Amino acid sequence: MNSTDPRPLADRSAHAAARYTAQTIAQAHSVAESTVRTRWFEWISRVAPVALLKDERGYSELARSLFAEFATVDRRDRTAWVTDAKARYAHEWGGAGVIEGELMPDSVGNALALHQTHTSLLQHTTAQTLADLDALMGQLAVTENDFSSAELAAFQAAGRRRGALRFQVELQAELDTYSNLKQQRLQG
Repeated sequence: MNSTDPRPLADRSAHAAARYTAQTIAQAHSVAESTVRTRWFEWISRVAPVALLKDERGYSELARSLFAEFATVDRRDRTAWVTDAKARYAHEWGGAGVIEGELMPDSVGNALALHQTHTSLLQHTTAQTLADLDALMGQLAVTENDFSSAELAAFQAAGRRRGALRFQVELQAELDTYSNLKQQRLQG
């Protein structure tokens, strides 16, 4: 979808101003040029659309900044870095109205960038919550020995009830929001 609004084009040109080669970036971080082009670029392309990171003239200033940050990230922390970088840099492409190389109105670009960032953050948070729950389950096995079977049954029933209520509230909010947005789209 192409926009006729000249402002997103002007905003996008700010990303295109400076260009860097893979060799220049590799030398700055004392790595092989192929490392920048393949392994590192794969990670930074998870943060921002490829159209804002490079073109036929080379890598953008945004890409150079992301490479500089990525160079300091420990291998174990790369997934967390992607999530964090998306949150910090979403305004770079959201405001430009560019998502996956398509020029869009600001409102759509911002909404999609925010949704993408939120989804990634939610995935990261979910993974952390599941890890915490695994640890809790280990502790629960030890704690269960200290409670009577009646107490355990009461705790489990209360937990199921809270879980069901939480699910119901979340599902109802999702359905209401979806319905409202769909209705707005049909009216507009």
